[in-house]
Amino acid sequence: PALSPLRSMTSHNPNALAVAQSASEIFDVMHPPTVGFDMYMDRAVPTGESEPRGLVHKLKMWHRSVRVCLVDPDQGMVALQKRSPNKDTFPDMWEIGAAGHIESGDESRPTAVREVAEELGVICVETDLRFLGCVPMEQACLGGCNCFDDVYFLRCDSEATTFALGKAEVTAAGWFCMKELEGRMKKGDPTLVPMTATFQHAFFQELRGQYRCVG
Repeated sequence: PALSPLRSMTSHNPNALAVAQSASEIFDVMHPPTVGFDMYMDRAVPTGESEPRGLVHKLKMWHRSVRVCLVDPDQGMVALQKRSPNKDTFPDMWEIGAAGHIESGDESRPTAVREVAEELGVICVETDLRFLGCVPMEQACLGGCNCFDDVYFLRCDSEATTFALGKAEVTAAGWFCMKELEGRMKKGDPTLVPMTATFQHAFFQELRGQYRCVG
């Protein structure tokens, strides 16, 4: 059976972007991750070069991104969004939370706050975000790109949180059972954005440990 949300409420989003992505975006190019890269201790190392989005993706250059994982640990639920068919990476696929690239000159936490507002209409401040680590996501050969993903947790009440979709980027969003999501990810569900083994281990371990999540 298809993955389907247990809860989903939507309204208008005044923070939404008008386009799925912009060719004018400039990313700082990073050195590839070193062998044994520690997501909890290590960080991306810049090459000193900055290039436009299209070239960075075409040449599979490493760059930086953020991901805000919205979780309701009391109910054992995780928020997913369905990416627009107009996205240049992983179109029409479900992914965890809100995610976006860090443009040249920008910083991680402000980008994370902006992305969750633009894509899901959820308003938060930087101190609401709990930093998990920096995960190298080598996905260029899977339909995505190669980026160092700064991963944050945002604790929410799934019964009270209303999503307001940035429809140029997102076509649906909802709350999903953590246990079902974990099982589907491990089996390589083709409707889900593929996440590295490192991300999956750290993400679900954090939910069970720090948040004492159901399951």
